[in-house]
Amino acid sequence: MKRNAALDCLRGAAILLVISNHIGIRIPLLHTELASFLPHQFLVSVNYNGGEAVSIFFALSGFLITTRVMQVFGALDRIQPATFLIHRAIRIVPCLVLLVCVLGVLDYIGFEDYRFSKPGQSFIGAAMAAFGLYFNIWQARHGWSVAGWTVLWSLSIEELFYLLFPFLCRLNARLRIGLLVILAAAAPVYQATLKGNEIWKEQATLTGLGTIALGVLMAIIAARYRPIGRWPVAMGLAGMVMMLLEMCGPSSWWPLLSDGWFAVLYLGIAMLVLACGWRSFEGAQWSWWIRRMGQLSYEVYLSHMFVVMAVVRIWRHNHWPQSLGWIVYPVCLMVIWGLGETVSRLFTKPISRILEQALTSHIYQKSPAVNSVKISGVQP
Repeated sequence: MKRNAALDCLRGAAILLVISNHIGIRIPLLHTELASFLPHQFLVSVNYNGGEAVSIFFALSGFLITTRVMQVFGALDRIQPATFLIHRAIRIVPCLVLLVCVLGVLDYIGFEDYRFSKPGQSFIGAAMAAFGLYFNIWQARHGWSVAGWTVLWSLSIEELFYLLFPFLCRLNARLRIGLLVILAAAAPVYQATLKGNEIWKEQATLTGLGTIALGVLMAIIAARYRPIGRWPVAMGLAGMVMMLLEMCGPSSWWPLLSDGWFAVLYLGIAMLVLACGWRSFEGAQWSWWIRRMGQLSYEVYLSHMFVVMAVVRIWRHNHWPQSLGWIVYPVCLMVIWGLGETVSRLFTKPISRILEQALTSHIYQKSPAVNSVKISGVQP
């Protein structure tokens, strides 16, 4: 599957927002000298749109995996559940197992940033939640987890959707579309009803599943309809404006729509993802790095907290001034990129090839028609 440079850029921007959020919690840009000449709201937007970035990831995951399945199998109802789930596991599980093992060792030796200390939290409980696909529920019940674990909430929701997806695809087309529409429409409505538990409000299962379903619907629309002219560009720009209104608007705007702002973001993401799916572009040289971050988003997402915590700890240990804290951001980004490349080249790709050969050979022998099928070419 040929890569879509526009979608890679969007995914790269999302991972940058996640990283900036996790640095900003510890070294806010508002506390640096950048605040003396850059707008307050701009710095807040750079630091505190991690949740919005994950919503972008969810929609992109639904869009990409649906597009890939339609290209490989010819239609959604022709999907082979076993083949699909095996390839998803090959992509997701190795890095997840590696991360949990590393975090387990750090907890065992008592490393401060990675040691469980809150009541109700333990390595066993966190590991069971991560592999049981309910880490977001576990975290909402027991409070924020330690560094490195917190990112696993979104992976639990995504994996849960992947388990359901092949069976959803096998349904009658009208029933399938109907269920996807209901799920996608339920997400912003349900999100608006959430009160109290801030963690659950950010990590609710139904909201995440609905956002992925939204991406699936956009992929179906993109495959069936091909607008001509500048409609995709106009829709993409309109979607981007809607997203920026929610992500960058000042707090004084909040009373205008209150929880309805999530619906604005939600529709904006749908419009932008659909527009990018309709009208990609050949990646320009200037966009190479952000596209590469998008291509490495899974490895970067799981590993970036090791870099963030190490750099922040070094900064604080040396008592360097907060005013210069903005320096932490480019340093972290470069090291995180390097770590993502390393994990991808030395771990993800080699082990994926090994597992691909070991786990799929018997399926290919039973079904020669899928002998050349691979659905892990473009990783959501």
